[in-house]
Amino acid sequence: MAKRHKIDTRPTIAQIASVAGVSIPTVSKVLNGRLDVSPATRERIEQIIEEYGFVRNRAAQALGKGQSGLIDLIVPRLDDDYFFPIIQGAELAFKETGIRLVLSSTHYTEDEEFAWIETVTDRSTDGVLLVLPSDEAIQRLSKQKFPFVVIHNQGGLPPNIPSVTITSWEGGFAATNHLIALGHRRIAYIGKNVPAMDAIERFAGYRTALEVASIPLEPDLQQEGKFTANDGYRATRALMALPSPPTAIFAGNDHHAIGVYRALYELGIAIPQQVSVIGFDNLAYTELMNPALTTVHVPRLELGRVAASMLLKLIAGEALDMPLMTLPTRFLERESCAPANITCSA
Repeated sequence: MAKRHKIDTRPTIAQIASVAGVSIPTVSKVLNGRLDVSPATRERIEQIIEEYGFVRNRAAQALGKGQSGLIDLIVPRLDDDYFFPIIQGAELAFKETGIRLVLSSTHYTEDEEFAWIETVTDRSTDGVLLVLPSDEAIQRLSKQKFPFVVIHNQGGLPPNIPSVTITSWEGGFAATNHLIALGHRRIAYIGKNVPAMDAIERFAGYRTALEVASIPLEPDLQQEGKFTANDGYRATRALMALPSPPTAIFAGNDHHAIGVYRALYELGIAIPQQVSVIGFDNLAYTELMNPALTTVHVPRLELGRVAASMLLKLIAGEALDMPLMTLPTRFLERESCAPANITCSA
């Protein structure tokens, strides 16, 4: 008599795979009638399924499919704290369904994106969430007729691509307008060359606010820089070396703002008495900076949650009410800005 394994309740795909000594995708293939499983393995899995009375887990019941119960979330980097709440939001949405999240990173390289896309064509995952994918990656995945949702994007998206983004232009406009209202006229921006659409839009919001206020757009005050603290530092040193340096700096993101703070500290320039600073994203540490950083809040938890909810609908074969979801940013005034006429000695 075959030895019975202890399973307290009707088993999930993962438990069937564990008892059979095979991978979860292999069990999924058997459940879906795939032929690329050896007869002996198929027979063993089917015997276990019959023995324990397998029923599809909550995710499969909700989606109407007996697939792998896995969803891939692809981010540019796993060590960037910007992405943590996005991951958390997606995990919260999937938690109630029993789906498990598989994380991967591309390190901002198209080669790694393309290599990853090749691995999902065997249907070992039920769907994909892509954070900041390249246009080429989106085009390749679209040809596979595979459920996916984009969170942020590098360039222009066709209207039929399911995606979630933010009101980045409005955030950039609000941040710059706040500095203008404080009397600043020499307002610098860092990150004008970042290719992501959200970054392009916040830079456009900065430029529009200056134009509306009839403040000249000075090229010297518009600095390049990837979204890193080091580039924020380098750009700030260059700005403060100008014959007429800025009285305010709009950092393209909060990582930039760290570099701005460091450069101004080394130069003996007080924030906000001599230079006001605004960031973008509202990363967790910004409230702990000295002074607390004025910034633009990005609803990153909601980005992950909404994108995951959209993906669940697509996997279930349901139509989306809106393929493009835009979530609002929110300006957060803290302690790093002051009126332009406030000065103190270095």
